[in-house]
Amino acid sequence: MALVASGDRSAYEALYARWSPSTFTFLLRRTGSRARAEEALQETWLRIYRYRSSFQPGKKFAPWVFAIAANAGRDARRPEPGLLHLEGEASDETDLRDRLVAGLHHLDPIDRRLLLLAVQGFTSTEIGEMVQVNPGAVRMRLSRARASLREVLGGSDA
Repeated sequence: MALVASGDRSAYEALYARWSPSTFTFLLRRTGSRARAEEALQETWLRIYRYRSSFQPGKKFAPWVFAIAANAGRDARRPEPGLLHLEGEASDETDLRDRLVAGLHHLDPIDRRLLLLAVQGFTSTEIGEMVQVNPGAVRMRLSRARASLREVLGGSDA
């Protein structure tokens, strides 16, 4: 990231190649739409470049990137409720994924963000640093978000 901050375009391209797949997956889950996720991904990487000098050397890169992606995803339009259906049983993996995305959008936006960061593999401490909440509160909200998601999905273990 220090090279990117100094204007090294190849370092920026290397970071993009390394981190864009996971940020896209995160944004797809956050927005519920491939088109919105693609737009938010572009916005994320535009912001990373624009604010490259604000990255603090010695800090972890992943929390910084995902905080930017979370904000870009929040700024993307939310899916229209009519497009999200939860009726019926999941007949295959795609249907289950669609139901899960729809279920995520029934959660409180903050809880959804916490849950998606946890799915990305961040610890409650790292998530707390990103959203400025203590780790105990993060764990409590994650527990409630998982329970709500199970309820919305009809009690399945998805």
